[in-house]
Amino acid sequence: CCFYTQCQTKEPPKPMDTEFTITPCQITYKGKELPLGKPFKEWIKIFGEYNRFVDGVFIWDTLGIGATIHWDAAKYYKDPDYNTRSFIESRPTIELYIFFVNLDSKVGRAGKLQFAWNEYYILSKEEEESLLKSTIRNKPYTQEELDQSREKMLKKKPDYIYPFTPYTQTVNLQGAPVKSGMSLNEVNKERSKIKGLEKMGYWDNDGDWSWDSGSTTIKTGEFREQKDHSSICPN
Repeated sequence: CCFYTQCQTKEPPKPMDTEFTITPCQITYKGKELPLGKPFKEWIKIFGEYNRFVDGVFIWDTLGIGATIHWDAAKYYKDPDYNTRSFIESRPTIELYIFFVNLDSKVGRAGKLQFAWNEYYILSKEEEESLLKSTIRNKPYTQEELDQSREKMLKKKPDYIYPFTPYTQTVNLQGAPVKSGMSLNEVNKERSKIKGLEKMGYWDNDGDWSWDSGSTTIKTGEFREQKDHSSICPN
């Protein structure tokens, strides 16, 4: 799940018990504006030391969030300080990720996260039983092979950006609540209560890179449609 300050609403957000509040032009955490565009060291002051850095994302496993910075590699890659701690902390923070699922969640175990970053898939008990009987190759898979495959995936877990602990609280997204376990239909139902909020959908709902703009039904894909209304923000 990834939230951006891109959708416009004509009504102020309704008060709700939440840490994160997202409006068209800012994100606040515990009532204070997050310093988007400011040095990453300011984010470390707010959230504490990050746990991992994977595929360009700094991850706080215990909080269920992540952030990215603007590396500007074309300009700085020859700089002797490039990719050092001091360089990283000086770079502007450009994106915040809030994760409502993780690799151990029901969605993660079902392989539904494989379309975002690389592939992570743990076979279900039913799928293992099917492969043990399968004639798709010269001989069925053995339990040892399946066990080795599972162990390989478990060892790769730290190589994925999904945090080990998902974000557990409600996010105030332009006055409408978003929380773990909500379906897209439930999210849109809440958004429909606020005048001016657009329905959220998917530009690709089956992971085949075809254009399914506006779709609100997931088949197997996880690509959410994004609306860019950044021009309404003065900064």
